[in-house]
Amino acid sequence: MARNRLSRFLEVTVLSHVKFLDKTLLAAAQVAEQSLLSEVFARRAGLLQILDVRVKLISFLCLIVLVSVFRTPQTIWMTYGFCLVLAFSSDVPLWFFIKRVWLFVPLFSAAIVLPAILNIITPGEPLLILGKLSRSYAWGPYSIPAELTITRQGLMGAVMLVSRVSTSISLAVLLTLTTKWAEIFSGLRALFVPRIFVVTLSMTERYLFVLLRLIQDMYRGRMSRTVRPFAPAVERNWTASRIGVTFKKTIEMGDDVYKAMLSRGFHGEFRTVNRFHITFVDYAWMLTVSVVSALLLLLDRGAFR
Repeated sequence: MARNRLSRFLEVTVLSHVKFLDKTLLAAAQVAEQSLLSEVFARRAGLLQILDVRVKLISFLCLIVLVSVFRTPQTIWMTYGFCLVLAFSSDVPLWFFIKRVWLFVPLFSAAIVLPAILNIITPGEPLLILGKLSRSYAWGPYSIPAELTITRQGLMGAVMLVSRVSTSISLAVLLTLTTKWAEIFSGLRALFVPRIFVVTLSMTERYLFVLLRLIQDMYRGRMSRTVRPFAPAVERNWTASRIGVTFKKTIEMGDDVYKAMLSRGFHGEFRTVNRFHITFVDYAWMLTVSVVSALLLLLDRGAFR
């Protein structure tokens, strides 16, 4: 009886693991397809879509650099507001745009931000007492105070970090949503970015989704030939072996693709049909970005106080 219960428990555990892995693989493929292959917004007639890609790359790079040097969260939030205005004027749905960034920023920054707000990491003025110990503890250079609190300096540092990360990612996402990947690569080469860097990015964009589909097909092929769930140890061994098979197939695919490119006349440079030309709208955009950047920088340095 106990053995049957244990067998049933292992079967349920494996089934739940299989469903979770299946959903994860499917979600990863869908995210890659939406991020890398979807050019729905890039084809719309919005503000950013009609700009010259070289002007767009330089202006967004300047905005991201400005965000990294701002000292106050207010100016960073204003830059984020400017980013939302650009998204709206480029016919990008605001809820879709906000959700695309804020569903991931809290998850990846929480591991860094949450410990930093405590007086263990960032000493300073206490704002909220979380708990008290009988005494303080010390291990070499590390110490835990008797009173565990959230400090004002730590909270301000966390707000600055999250604000910078979210605004920078929002600007990068907005650029990729409103620009075709082929145009981005052409613009990078026109701005004298090293050829090897652009070629590597282009090949990654082209074949990342192919590799995700390959992994998903291997997993679904195994599941379609499985009558009953395997033991957890067998599942782990199969997963480890598929990692090796995927690595081998990646190397073989890279060699085959490179040989096919050489046989078709590839000499290390992608030829594009894009013809760049700067219009009045591009000059107006550069003037607007320059004025907004200067105002934000002066405001951040307290020039209007």
